[in-house]
Amino acid sequence: MKSVYLPGIPPWLSYGLLYFLSVYATLFLTKGDLVNIPVWLAAGFALAGVILHGYWVLPGILVGALLAFQSNNLSIVNSAVHAVAAVAAAFVAGNLILRQGPSHRLMHSSGQLGKFLLTTALFAPLFAALAGMTVLYLDGNATRDSLLQVSKSVWLSHTIGIILVTPLVVAWRTRNTSEHLWHWFEAFILALTTVVICIYLQGELIPDTAHSYPLSYLPFPLIAWAFLRFRSRTTTLVLLALAGSAVWGSYSGQGLFVNSNPHPNHLPLQIYILVMAVMALIGTAQVSGRQQRMQRMALASKVITHSPEGIIVTDPGGVILSANPAFFVSTGFQPADIAGQSIRKLTSVHHNKDFFTNIWRQLRLKGQWEGEIWNRNKEGEIHPQWLSLTAITDKNQHPTHYLGIYSDVSRQKQVQERLHRLAYHDVLTGLPNRQLFNDRLNQALKYANRKESRLALFFVDLDRFKNVNDTLGHSVGDKVLQLTAERLNKCIRQTDTLSRLGGDEFTIIIQDINENFDTVLVAEKVVKAFQTPLLVEGQELFMTPSIGISMFPNDATTSEELIKYADTAMYRAKDLGGNGFQFFASDMSDPVRWSLTIENGLRRAIEQKTITLEYQPQFDLRSGDIIGLEALARWQHHGLEETPPDIFIKVAEETGLIHRMGDQIMEMACRQAARWQQEGFEGLKVSVNISLLQLKQSDFADRLKSIVKASGVAQELIELEITESTLMENAGFMESLINMLSVQGFRIAIDDFGTGYSSLSYLKRLAIDRIKIDSSFIKELPDAANDAAICSAIISMAHNLNLSVIAEGVETDEQMEYLRKVRCDEIQGYIFSHPVGPREITEMIHQGYWHISRKQGSQPG
Repeated sequence: MKSVYLPGIPPWLSYGLLYFLSVYATLFLTKGDLVNIPVWLAAGFALAGVILHGYWVLPGILVGALLAFQSNNLSIVNSAVHAVAAVAAAFVAGNLILRQGPSHRLMHSSGQLGKFLLTTALFAPLFAALAGMTVLYLDGNATRDSLLQVSKSVWLSHTIGIILVTPLVVAWRTRNTSEHLWHWFEAFILALTTVVICIYLQGELIPDTAHSYPLSYLPFPLIAWAFLRFRSRTTTLVLLALAGSAVWGSYSGQGLFVNSNPHPNHLPLQIYILVMAVMALIGTAQVSGRQQRMQRMALASKVITHSPEGIIVTDPGGVILSANPAFFVSTGFQPADIAGQSIRKLTSVHHNKDFFTNIWRQLRLKGQWEGEIWNRNKEGEIHPQWLSLTAITDKNQHPTHYLGIYSDVSRQKQVQERLHRLAYHDVLTGLPNRQLFNDRLNQALKYANRKESRLALFFVDLDRFKNVNDTLGHSVGDKVLQLTAERLNKCIRQTDTLSRLGGDEFTIIIQDINENFDTVLVAEKVVKAFQTPLLVEGQELFMTPSIGISMFPNDATTSEELIKYADTAMYRAKDLGGNGFQFFASDMSDPVRWSLTIENGLRRAIEQKTITLEYQPQFDLRSGDIIGLEALARWQHHGLEETPPDIFIKVAEETGLIHRMGDQIMEMACRQAARWQQEGFEGLKVSVNISLLQLKQSDFADRLKSIVKASGVAQELIELEITESTLMENAGFMESLINMLSVQGFRIAIDDFGTGYSSLSYLKRLAIDRIKIDSSFIKELPDAANDAAICSAIISMAHNLNLSVIAEGVETDEQMEYLRKVRCDEIQGYIFSHPVGPREITEMIHQGYWHISRKQGSQPG
């Protein structure tokens, strides 16, 4: 708020001028008399300056006071005494008033006004009275009567001056707000009436016969009119006009307070002005306070009316008295529907009697209650609300009303449910996540303990899922996971729990199992569900599951152990080639120790060279001649059955033994190929599988060349088989390595083709000789239409690239005939022979069962 002072002049100078002019005018009116003064307006200006602008105005007031008193021919000492007293009075009174609260509340609070009047009457005039007595003493006129007369007159004149001027200046500190035209007209009538009454009372218009009438009361209705209908600035202005006219009439010899005494007594005039001023200020404060209370009530009413929360008021018996619009909107009721009705009209059968009894008990004991409640609307629909009930009491703390605030929490409930779903369900598949899985597993175990029933826990992991993400992108991988969840859901009952722990890991909790056979049926159902490909973005993807199963109470009785054992069994299923299931067995309980046993045995096998090779023949599909052999590593661990290659090769890769073992396998294969070459088996090539870790060695090509050279076999008789997934996962360096090996004379074959999602454009850049169709596509031929289509497409594509094609895993005549029909070049599988030792291969050829093709491999279709 911008305070009002003379435009363009700093406050200290403005109030210094006002002080000077008011003193000068007062002394002019009293003809220099500093004692018999009815009103000292300058004190009011000084105090108003301090209240509105702080102590920075005091220097201006000091200078203005010195100049004013000097102009009245006072001595420099007397002028200084009066000036210092004026500054001290303004400083002390201003400090006391500012401590009581903001200056703008001076006329709007009875308490503030009372403190202001008390300060004005007691403290502000004190310094002026002391100054007057000091001047009398300095002039040598100090007598008991004179000192009493001076102190009384100065005290009253300063008090009245402050009461008249300070509220006026404070009230006019800001610009007035715009008013209605009618209000301005009324203000004009008030001003005109004030002028008329001032002239009538203080002029020569009063007849001598009227002086006996109580005409001095005429201004009081004007004052009441002012504070009842107008703001404080109008009231203070009217008050100043009435007081000023009374003082002027007194000095001009006219009006009600004419005094012909050469030493006039202004006490009646001062009391008259003081009573009128106090009445005006108190009336203004009362009206302003009432208006503020009404405004607060109106604001509270507006807040309740416009509140988005439903609000209702009842009597002590719970009868509805009123409600706000939000309540009617949320419930659908109309005011006529609930007026005079009991609050029970809103309640639903969702809560029992004890619930409401507790609410009323809390209201009686604590005066409030809040909580969730289910109410019904006009249509009878039940919906959740948050209700806050408060008892409104009288001075004796007896409840007179109850206030209820209803908040609709339906949306909040939806958000909570959404948050709960996000917290306990997988976003991608909608299945329970790890946290909810753990909770349900614990609940299922409690149930199984109580019912003495059995429970199975499945851990399901997708084989080669990483290849899908790496080659086709995560969007395709996400779709695969969603379709996987759908297929798994179809394999279980509604009472079972399917969860996704993360990645491609799923779990299934199956309760109330009678026999292990029940678990086997579910596991087989899951495996069978993935025999048909997943159709994602127009592509058919063949995914297979690896399943580990642990049983309660046979394997474990706690959730932690069941999870650990199912996970262990699942990894054993993966080690065995995937696409199957394994029950937990005691020898799996320590997979680290089991892996260490395999590692130690494998290390001794490499040192003792006890790893052997078996060979599976490959045949030309048109001629039936044998055209090559695939070397397959075999190892029989001491004290154990023959260990599957997938297991010991994986351990070799994890422990770094693959390099030495790979070199031994290559040496054995090359020596045997050279031996067959020496026996006259010309053109019989040998295929050897190469691990990714071997290929990544910087000296792999040199060591391979050295091994082949030492054995004496022709390089073109050695074929290196590299899986398609290895090729695609390491495309950067594989292209240059394969092309270099091809230049050196080695044949290159892509193994397990169809499982790694390689692209045609990439294959065209590689110097490869043939591709091997993975056995998973051969197994269901020729009945599986999808597999048949895939095989046909692979063969056609390979022939277009001038590559030969071999199908592995051929077991039946029907499969062979179909492959011949679609112009497959070569086959390998149990239909002709299982993998056998080199002696059996030699005997079969010598005895004429197998004929060696004289061509260097089959020519593409």
